[in-house]
Amino acid sequence: MLTPCSLWPSERKDFGVWEAEVETTERVPIQRVEGGNVEAVDDTLVAEASVAIALRGDELIRAVCSPGHLREWAIGYLFSEGYITRPDDVEEIRESDGVLTIDLVPSAPAEPAALLPVESDRCATPERILAVAREAVDKAEVFKQTGGTHAAAIADESGIVAFVEDISRACALEKAIGTALEQRADFSRSLAFLSSRVPSRMLAKLARSGVPIVAAVSAPTIDAVRLAEALNVCLCGFVRGERLNFYAHRWRVGL
Repeated sequence: MLTPCSLWPSERKDFGVWEAEVETTERVPIQRVEGGNVEAVDDTLVAEASVAIALRGDELIRAVCSPGHLREWAIGYLFSEGYITRPDDVEEIRESDGVLTIDLVPSAPAEPAALLPVESDRCATPERILAVAREAVDKAEVFKQTGGTHAAAIADESGIVAFVEDISRACALEKAIGTALEQRADFSRSLAFLSSRVPSRMLAKLARSGVPIVAAVSAPTIDAVRLAEALNVCLCGFVRGERLNFYAHRWRVGL
């Protein structure tokens, strides 16, 4: 398992400041019908952007996501897919017309890393998982304004270290992973909370990052449960209020 010291060089690399401040919401006039009455009001809607990541001349992914945190998205995507093992594997990130072109250092992996079981003895109480979920829901200000975002959080023993809202649940997770890397989080001592269901690909991203406990407000797929069992990940679903279900490796919560 990679430690924070092995993830980061002695000095953090500056990839350049090319991402300007962007607006993620916009006020628009609408007509609202309620109880048979029609009212003209202003509503807040989320914005979206079409972006892509290119590596070694190939476009790896194209996504529609919320504007902003694109550097963190690129790093989080590459890390969670095994293209890099630490942020210092990235030499440069260039943005042009919505495409993030990534240059890696010569020592970066030539092929994506294999997906292996998480090596961590991290445990948490059900109460701790519920507390992180409540904290994440409380931080979801854009969702409160619009109802149009997913949220992803990475938390350690002290609290949430990375929190991102996005119109895409996958991009929210990748941006949160990239943000946690920038915060030098120790993924092996962390847990993740998602305001969505858990498909197997999102579970794989967190396992490859080294996160041993994954919780979500909705259900996992059966493939995600089987993958969690194989990868030594405690998987929790329907984390709402005082309730949660455990689907895999419940020993991590003392059950």
